[in-house]
Amino acid sequence: MINCKKRSSKFSRNFNNQFIFVSMLFLLVFSGNLCTAQTYDEAKKLAYNGEREKAREMCRKMLAVEFDSDVAVLMARLYAWDGKYDSTRVYTSQVLDLYPEHWDALDCLSDVQYWEEKYADAIKSCDIMLAKDPKDETFMFKKAKILNAMEQYDQAVNQLESLLKIYPSNAEARTKLETIRLDQMKNRVRISYTLDAFEKSSNKDPWHLLAFSYGRKTAIGTVIGRINWAERYGTKAVQYEVDAYPRITEKDYAYVNLGFSNNTIFPKMRAGLEWYHSFPKSFEGSIGMRALVYDETTFIYTGSVGKYVGNYWISLRAYVTPSSSGASTSASIQARRYFTDPENYIGMRVGYGISPDDRTYGDGTSSYLTLMSQSAKVEFNHLFNKVWTTYAAFSLSNEEYRDQGYVLNYSFEIAIGRFF
Repeated sequence: MINCKKRSSKFSRNFNNQFIFVSMLFLLVFSGNLCTAQTYDEAKKLAYNGEREKAREMCRKMLAVEFDSDVAVLMARLYAWDGKYDSTRVYTSQVLDLYPEHWDALDCLSDVQYWEEKYADAIKSCDIMLAKDPKDETFMFKKAKILNAMEQYDQAVNQLESLLKIYPSNAEARTKLETIRLDQMKNRVRISYTLDAFEKSSNKDPWHLLAFSYGRKTAIGTVIGRINWAERYGTKAVQYEVDAYPRITEKDYAYVNLGFSNNTIFPKMRAGLEWYHSFPKSFEGSIGMRALVYDETTFIYTGSVGKYVGNYWISLRAYVTPSSSGASTSASIQARRYFTDPENYIGMRVGYGISPDDRTYGDGTSSYLTLMSQSAKVEFNHLFNKVWTTYAAFSLSNEEYRDQGYVLNYSFEIAIGRFF
């Protein structure tokens, strides 16, 4: 006879043992995942609170236990925020090798490619996600922004118009569309007037400078023609100038200037040449020269370094003028705070010495470049009705003159321009 009770008891023990084993395994996995999730959330919180090194250390420990794509992307972001783009690519590559359409990894990688101005690569990263989801709002806008940076304005406009048909409440896309349409306008006219008044004790008459310019965007860069009319020292004069900003490569462009005048308060001829280069981490640098021809030719050497910090642009420029008695130098530091687009900003500049790029100054000889000056300037530029620009500036300077020594100078400038 079979002992059913004995078999039943044995089966029950086996079942209980299996149940306990499975339960313990489940709890182990679940608690491990929960622990990882909690640690990831903590690392993410540290990252967004600016404690990046602590967040990186937590990510390293988690990745040493097992690979997690979310942790790897967070690690990539942490390196990207510190400008360590090579390290960013290491972690995004690890994720994309396993998951080629990973949203967060492609988002991070395309940001880095955009910041490095590797626009073609950034477009490819966007297209991978848009091939999977053509209506992805983030990548639609990102691609439009990259196309605009590449100066492919028509394609950028089409991309934004498609986005706004699907997401009409996207205010950022609408603002960007208005800005790009402004960029599409190839022509600009501008008229400006500058008044220089002096302290009463100097007995100096006010100086006047009126300038009219016309600029046009071309395939190789912007070209600007300008006519300057000035009245100084009881003399009136006209100067004709051309400025050009030819683009050389994706990261390089030049400044070229040529001007003529038949009156001594302007140089008989002026020329300028400068090379600009964009460096990583939003830095820009330049080196160049100016030449002013009065009775003799004077060469001035110049260079600048600038950086974008959020919505701010900060730059430092210096001029060196060699002479037989020794070189004279001048320098200025400028800061601008931009708002919705490049045509809306406020700024301030502090300078020491005379700038050869200042058209309001000059007494008929190049020796004025060796005179001393301390100056401060505030400025405001605003775009309205999408096509008109207004500009206003005030500067105060303590300038040296050969006939009177130091004199306080109050300078007022206003301008209006139109895009079309």
